[in-house]
Amino acid sequence: MRLSGLRVKNIRSYESAEVEFGNGTTLIAGDVGAGKTSLLYAIEMALFGVAEVNAAYLVRHGAGHAEVAVEFEGDGKRYEISRRFRRLRRKGQETFEAERIRFMVGGAETAYSATELRQRVIDLLGFPDNPSPQAHSDLWRWAVYVPQERMRDILAARPQERLETVRKALGVERYRTAADNAQELAADLRRTAQSRRAEADRLRHFDEEFSQGSTLADRLGVERASVERSLAARRDALRELETERDAAEARARTAEADERELEGLEREIHADRAAVEGRRQALAGLEQDVGRHTEERRSTDLDTEALGTRRAALLQAERELELSREDERRRAEVLRDLTEARTRLASAEERQTAVQELLERTRGQEAEARSALEEALAEGPSKEPQPPTPESLAILEKELERARQIEATCLEACAQAQASLTEVEELLHDGVCPRCGQSVQPEDFAPHRKEAASVAEAAQRKLEETRRERASVEERRKARERFERAHDRWNEVEKRRSNARASHERSARAMAEASRELEEVHEVIASTRALVSERLADEARASEAREEVTRREKVRGERARELELSLLSAERREGIDRALGTLRSEVERLGREAAAAAERLSEREQAARALEVRLSDAATVRASLVDANRRLSVTREQEAEGRAQLSRLDAQLEDAQRRIRAAESGRQERASLLAEAKGVDDKAGWVGGPFRSTVLEMEQKLLSHAQALFEREFARYFASLLDDPGLVARTDPAFTPLVMIEGEWTPAEALSGGERTSLALAFRLALAQVVRSMGSLHLDTLLLDEPTDGFSPEQVIRMGELLEELALPQVILVSHESQLAAIADRVVRVQKVDGRSVLATNGPGPPDEPRTPGSAAPSMA
Repeated sequence: MRLSGLRVKNIRSYESAEVEFGNGTTLIAGDVGAGKTSLLYAIEMALFGVAEVNAAYLVRHGAGHAEVAVEFEGDGKRYEISRRFRRLRRKGQETFEAERIRFMVGGAETAYSATELRQRVIDLLGFPDNPSPQAHSDLWRWAVYVPQERMRDILAARPQERLETVRKALGVERYRTAADNAQELAADLRRTAQSRRAEADRLRHFDEEFSQGSTLADRLGVERASVERSLAARRDALRELETERDAAEARARTAEADERELEGLEREIHADRAAVEGRRQALAGLEQDVGRHTEERRSTDLDTEALGTRRAALLQAERELELSREDERRRAEVLRDLTEARTRLASAEERQTAVQELLERTRGQEAEARSALEEALAEGPSKEPQPPTPESLAILEKELERARQIEATCLEACAQAQASLTEVEELLHDGVCPRCGQSVQPEDFAPHRKEAASVAEAAQRKLEETRRERASVEERRKARERFERAHDRWNEVEKRRSNARASHERSARAMAEASRELEEVHEVIASTRALVSERLADEARASEAREEVTRREKVRGERARELELSLLSAERREGIDRALGTLRSEVERLGREAAAAAERLSEREQAARALEVRLSDAATVRASLVDANRRLSVTREQEAEGRAQLSRLDAQLEDAQRRIRAAESGRQERASLLAEAKGVDDKAGWVGGPFRSTVLEMEQKLLSHAQALFEREFARYFASLLDDPGLVARTDPAFTPLVMIEGEWTPAEALSGGERTSLALAFRLALAQVVRSMGSLHLDTLLLDEPTDGFSPEQVIRMGELLEELALPQVILVSHESQLAAIADRVVRVQKVDGRSVLATNGPGPPDEPRTPGSAAPSMA
């Protein structure tokens, strides 16, 4: 699996950038402080969060959000890990927190917490590590990513810490962990076996309880059979007594029913007597009501006979009122026309005032618009300026940037050529090589001086040519800027002229419309005043018509009240007639009901006398029932005592059987515990003995194999970097790096700066190679940040040759050494432009050849 891409947003000096990584070696080059190392920190931040580097150190100053995303390819899948942070202020301090964490496989997104993503990254990279999002990853910093100025940290680490980190990286730590766990497991198993035997000793009492419970259960079974026989005899006696009691109860219920029936007859007899008396009193009251209603009917005859005359008078009054209302409606229409004319006249006069004011305003606006139009027409320029060059300002900016880059490249080539010429001249002048100090013959290097001078002159000519081209582009850009400003001025003037013309036309139209509207208002006022004068005489006649309608409405009201009085009298007489009919019917009904009540009273008195005779022996029946219930109660108590005794025996028997079952279960549990204790003891002996020894032996074999492989690669890499047969790199059993100088062991502290850097770099390269070969790391990417600290130019070249010789699947190298560009498959150059870092991608080739810069990466989605 390898790294395929990186996207950043608001990371240190980057506003937004994107870079793709291919197979082989990618060199990230640029000046000091351009932002090269920030890209490697961004990769680490995407994978492990802020455990290694504080977010405040990485997030761009002033930015509220920052985002990093890395892409990997491997096993036919594409992975993407992204984190988004936001800036917060809590308790007066500025802090950062994760706003969004995403993990994508083949475009399918999964949201994780910080801890879950850390574990997912560990699984993906394939090496053991602490899943805590706050934990540091020594394996990552030792075998994958070497930060700037941290190359030699591995030499200063304590031997035990270095050994533990290497063991963890190689994956052998799990064997020691398994052996320790096996020892702890064996001790725990022995404790478990001892506990099982102690539990079995506590269960010895179940044997005695089983014997006692069996004896008690046999005795209780005999007693229960005797009680069951006695209880069956008492149940037979109880059934006979219940039969006798049921017969007595039937006779008693019959007597009680007769008593209740007698009581009901007596209540009904009393009610019948009261009903007969009440109907007689109601009949007398009804006869009095008949006489009163007859008198009321005679008093309504006079008003009822005048009903026809009063109805005719009301019809005559309504016809006269309708004629008067018709005349009033005609007069009202005339008055409405007069009112509408007056309203229109008032509205027209108000409109006349408003239109006159509007006309004055529009005249003033028209004068102002005409003046503004004259000023705009007098303002220059009058013609549109012509462009001095067909290229746009953006294209010229790009050409100027390209010319400056070519000029910088030529300047560097010129400086290198001049430096080479100076070295040759010093060699010719002093006769000593300025690099190695050996004596040389000046005449042997005369052709080299001529060649160097020729190269320097060619580089100077090319530099002057590129400067002329850059000056030409700058002049064209300035001319284009002047044209842009003049064209913007002409557009502004044309816009003001167009606005002034439109404003003047609107003002003129508004003034003409106001004048026409004022003439129309004058015509309306004149015609409306004439109509009002014509309709004044009709106003008095309409008032007289309203008074006549009022008088006739009063006459109609009087006739209506007289008719209503006659109608009420007629309705009252009809009601009295209906009431008289109802009263006569009620008198007949009450007479019939009184006769029926008397007959029913006689029948009920005869039935009551018959029940009194039948109830003469009710006391004897109740006495026999009481005696039967007493004997039944005594027998039931005896039967209940038998059931209670049987229940007690059943409970005792069940308790005895339960104790027997519990004792049997305890005996079985004790046997099981003893058997389990023996099996656990056997397991503890195997886990703590043969199994643990085998695991430790496997660990030692694997560690020995890994150390042999590591030391072979370590020595080879160190020799490639120094090319000094007198220096041999070795390690002790704790993986502490040492150097043998002429057969004498020398610690790392006694070496020079370049030698220590070579030793540390060889250690890291060997560790990465061994870890990958043993399958503890799935990532085929190596990140190196300025690994040549303290290297001589020859060592820089040898390190490049070593990387090329190793043919690692993917190396991402940050360095300012231009010699390394020759071994890089692709070069990503970082530049600072107005305080922002931008990226440009170059293809392979020597660094002194001009290259076309790639476009800066687009902003992140």
